[in-house]
Amino acid sequence: MDSKLVEILNTVRVNSGLSPLASYSKDLDLRDDLEFDSISIAELVASVDITFNSNVNEDGMVQTVGDIQDKLKEN
Repeated sequence: MDSKLVEILNTVRVNSGLSPLASYSKDLDLRDDLEFDSISIAELVASVDITFNSNVNEDGMVQTVGDIQDKLKEN
C-alpha cells in the first residue's frame, strides 16, 4: 500500500482521537474497522483528493481502504 495513503489514514485516526495502526489492508471498512465517523471520512477524502489530485467520491462514497486504492488507480 502506498505509504502516503497510510500516512493520511493514520493522521485522520490521530485527529479523531484514535491510535495509529501499524498496517492496513484493502478490506478494512472505514466506519466499522477504522472507526471513522462522517467527519473523519470527509477529512480523509479531502486529504486523499488534495494529495493525489483525485476525486475518490466522484462515482459514489468510498466504503473501504480498497475502494480508495481502486479510485486512485483509475486516475
